[in-house]
Amino acid sequence: MLLRIPAISYPHISHRLSLTIWWISACLTSAALSSCESSGNKPLPPPAQTTVGLQVPNPAIPLKPVLQPGDSMEILVEEDPSFNGNYPVREGGYILIPKLGRVLVAGLDRDQAEKQLTSLLQKSQLIKAKVFVELVKAKNGDLAATLMNSPKITVFFTGNVAKPGTHVLPIINGRSVGVYEALLISGGLSRFGNVGKVEILRIDPATGRRLRSVVDLRPVRDGTQDDTPLGEGDIVNVNERVFGF
Repeated sequence: MLLRIPAISYPHISHRLSLTIWWISACLTSAALSSCESSGNKPLPPPAQTTVGLQVPNPAIPLKPVLQPGDSMEILVEEDPSFNGNYPVREGGYILIPKLGRVLVAGLDRDQAEKQLTSLLQKSQLIKAKVFVELVKAKNGDLAATLMNSPKITVFFTGNVAKPGTHVLPIINGRSVGVYEALLISGGLSRFGNVGKVEILRIDPATGRRLRSVVDLRPVRDGTQDDTPLGEGDIVNVNERVFGF
C-alpha cells in the first residue's frame, strides 16, 4: 500500500529563498567583475633589460674560445656512441641532441660544455658518462669577448612547461628573447601545455605591481606573427589545455 503525502506549499519561505538566491548571484557577479578588472589582459610596459652576468675581460688572462650561434661542437661519449656527432649551435644558443633535446651552450668553453653534457647524460641516460667536446668555430672568427660581455635576463617559467623554475637567457646580438623562443630553449611545453593561452606577468615600473597579459603563440609558431619579447624578471605561465571546450 502506497502512502500519499500531500504537497504543502510555503509561499513565504519560497519568497525568502528567491531573495537569498538573487542576493548571492549579485554578489558573485560583482566579485567576478572586480577580479577581471584587477587581473585582466592589460598592455604590458616595455620589457626590462639587465646587465646581469656582464663580465669585463681581464687583458692579463687569455680568453678561452666559447660557443656562439653559428659555431658547432663535436661530441664523443665513450659509453654510448649513439650520442657522437657534430652539433651546430642554433640561433637560440642551443644544440639539439636526440634523447636530451635542446641544450643551451652559448657562452660555454670546452671544459664547461663537457661538464654540462656529462651532468645531463648521467641524470637521464647513462649511469656514468665520459664526454669529450671539441669546439669548431665559425668562419667569422672567435667572438668570445662579445659573448662574455653580452647581457642576460632572468625569466621564471611556471604552469604546464617541461622545466619550470628560473632560467637565465642570453641576449644575443642585442636582440630580445621572445616568449616562444624562450620556451623552446628552456625545454618547451609539457604534454598538456596550451600554446594558445600563455600568460606574461611583468612589473609595472610606475606602480610596482605585476601586469598580466595573455598571448597566443600559435601565429608565432606558424611564422605569421612576431614573438613577444621578454624582459628581466618576467613570469611566464602556460595554462593547461581543456579538452572538449
